[in-house]
Amino acid sequence: MADKNSGWLVKASCPGFPSVQITGLRPSASSGTSGGPGYQELVMDLSETFDLIPASVTLFSVHQGTKLSVHLGSQGDLDVVLAEAIEFGSHVITVSVSGVPARRSLDALGALLCAAATVSQLFYLAWIVTAEAISFYTEFTMWSVMIASVLINLGGYFYLLDDEKDKNHPFRLWSRPPSRQMAMLMLAPLTGDVLPLVSCKTCGLDAPVRASTRDGVVQWGVLMMAFQDGLVLKIMSGVHMGAEAIPLSTVPLACLSLTLLATAFNLPRRLSHFILESCEAAYREKGELADEAKISMYATQKMAFGHKSTPSKERPAAVETPPPAKAKAAAKAAAGGKPTKPQSFREQLKAGGKGQSKSLY
Repeated sequence: MADKNSGWLVKASCPGFPSVQITGLRPSASSGTSGGPGYQELVMDLSETFDLIPASVTLFSVHQGTKLSVHLGSQGDLDVVLAEAIEFGSHVITVSVSGVPARRSLDALGALLCAAATVSQLFYLAWIVTAEAISFYTEFTMWSVMIASVLINLGGYFYLLDDEKDKNHPFRLWSRPPSRQMAMLMLAPLTGDVLPLVSCKTCGLDAPVRASTRDGVVQWGVLMMAFQDGLVLKIMSGVHMGAEAIPLSTVPLACLSLTLLATAFNLPRRLSHFILESCEAAYREKGELADEAKISMYATQKMAFGHKSTPSKERPAAVETPPPAKAKAAAKAAAGGKPTKPQSFREQLKAGGKGQSKSLY
């Protein structure tokens, strides 16, 4: 399952899994295959092995000598654990894993409740059409709400399905069977949580939907809930409350019960996702500002160091020196004499002999 180029093995155990899983320790993605083992790669592999949410994974390493559990929470901790294993002559580390299971049963239950509430609202619309005491305005409003809800659910489903197939190759392969496509298409008009439902990893629903897609559907589903369920409850309050109220029969009572149940179950979940996403966006913005500040500080220090360094002195130009013969000719020309041709060795000897004879007399 994992790339074993780093040469390390991991013996991992997790509560709820009877057997010990052995996997390879992949090198860090930032340093390539030739770099050291990566902590993030270890977390991702173990979360996939034990079906846990990666952000909730907590690791404890068992010390080779004392057999005590030490928290393993960063790349530095992993480097220390590997160094200690090397001291004991081992290339195997033992870790215990804990975390939140990736099986999102709440997604499945929330999607089914939304679908059941939409079905009950459609039955309530049919009840309104057959009732004689309902005004045309109320009937028209209920028709408009239900048609808009079905169209919005279908439009969102096709948009997300196309985006997921385009950017997620494993999901494209998973959704190829026509039976799966037909099942999702049947649920699409009733709820916008089709993709979270097929990826909840319960009852064999294991579609490889991206986490960003699932979080976005759950988060922004609060708007659809406010539109559909809020307007339906408002229409029901106008029909069954007041001076000319119609008593609740079986269909209106079922619609009211399922709508309130779906709202009470999904509203806290959607609001929590909305708040957490806002906090994460603010955290990412602060991180980007901190990185920009570090870059600016580094650039300022580099410029200050460049100003302090002394500039290199230019090397003076070399002065050309004339040859000896040209120097003598230039000296005679400067003294007023004419430059003479250079004498041969025989002429120099004759000139020397004449000079010596004159000196003897």
